[in-house]
Amino acid sequence: MHKNRKTFLAALKKEKIRKNVIEAFEAWRQEDFFDDYFKPSFYTEQQVPIGFGEKSDPPLALARMISHLAPQRKWRVLEVGTGSGYSTAILSLLVREVVSIDDREELAREAKARLTRLKVRNVRLFSGDGTERDPELGLFDAIILLGACQKRPLALTGGLKREGKMIFPMGPVHQQQIALLIDAAEGKAISEYDELDALFQMSFHEFCTFTPLRGKYGMA
Repeated sequence: MHKNRKTFLAALKKEKIRKNVIEAFEAWRQEDFFDDYFKPSFYTEQQVPIGFGEKSDPPLALARMISHLAPQRKWRVLEVGTGSGYSTAILSLLVREVVSIDDREELAREAKARLTRLKVRNVRLFSGDGTERDPELGLFDAIILLGACQKRPLALTGGLKREGKMIFPMGPVHQQQIALLIDAAEGKAISEYDELDALFQMSFHEFCTFTPLRGKYGMA
């Protein structure tokens, strides 16, 4: 086993990441998603170049985000930021269906080929601006954004089912915090609330550093 991989998996257990999330990370090797040239950086918090000017997500922060989301097998999840497809593959083992969108068509195409080769069948991949809600995609139990947000991506909450969750890194470019937003409407109509903020509970967790999200909620 790659030395960094062994250390990384031990760190997940020390961090008390949920057991099913650890098992999903154990199931996939970064070697299948990233160029071997960057092998010394695998399983570390160094972001690995994935082409077209983009980099991978820091894996420990990714594990924390997924663990805070607490995915369930019956869920349908929207992932904004496919990247190499590594995070998509991990999510695929935790939920019923993953719909993943990347704004770089080249990355989305390469991730689709990679996930097809790895026989990941419960994912649908698209290219486009994932921060713009597409009603044709339907509703989701959870949404995960893998890019640093400067402000809350509230427009995407329209794609959440009742009691749905959304998780994203939020803060300035040099450092963010993991932000978890939960639908707290308790079955009431939106018209019963004076402000959209009252519909959601929001909590902040560990610090992290993700690549800035592009679009109206990001910094680039």
